[in-house]
Amino acid sequence: RYDLEITFAQSAKGAESTIQIPRHETCGTCSGSGAAPGTQPTTCSQCRGAGQIRFQQGFFTMARTCGACRGTGKVIATPCKTCKGDGQIEQQKKLTVKIPAGISSGQRLRLTGEGEGGTRGGPAGDLYVVIYVQDDERFTRDGNDLHCQADVWFTTLALGGEVEAPGIDDPHAVKIPEGTTTGTMFRLKGKGMPDVSGRGKGDLLVTVRGVTPTSLSRDQKKLLEQFAATLAPAGPGERHDDDKGLFDKVKDIFG
Repeated sequence: RYDLEITFAQSAKGAESTIQIPRHETCGTCSGSGAAPGTQPTTCSQCRGAGQIRFQQGFFTMARTCGACRGTGKVIATPCKTCKGDGQIEQQKKLTVKIPAGISSGQRLRLTGEGEGGTRGGPAGDLYVVIYVQDDERFTRDGNDLHCQADVWFTTLALGGEVEAPGIDDPHAVKIPEGTTTGTMFRLKGKGMPDVSGRGKGDLLVTVRGVTPTSLSRDQKKLLEQFAATLAPAGPGERHDDDKGLFDKVKDIFG
């Protein structure tokens, strides 16, 4: 197992990453036998190659691992100098891992035959690369859907307009209808995360948040005072008596 941390952009677009792992590989000098070149392991004389020694204890026949060959059934009289009789040597190996687009944290990639080498020249196991994706301050992922937030001037919410929302590659324009309330969510089809199996993309869900200016000029304050005067005496949630709609009044004052 190898834990690999990648960026959000790498998980969205796919990438290749080079990793270096320590692992045991079959000794090339003795081909994994553990015996020096020109010699061969011999059958253990204690267990006769069984790897176990059986003995009688009352009515039962017991078995224990042979201490002479440590259960292998073979004895190496002249160990290989390279691996010291283990049949394996530890090496560092560089591997290129192909990361598919759309992969998420916790998913793993299987690299066949890139695990630890088998004992006595046996086949190597597999390497599992477990992916961890770094957080992105713009998005929250839900399956293949992405959630983000877009700040909008309160006048744009009232009058309607267009706002720019972040995208994986380029920003997206979101049309805001007049009279939109803060917290409204807009869905952009197919603008989310690609499916890791290659079956389309998720959606981008943009939640708009109204922003109130904290520093106003004299003219801006005057315009807002005019607007506030059109709301009196009714307050939020109350019905106005005149025929002219609220958003029509906003349009008249702010242009």
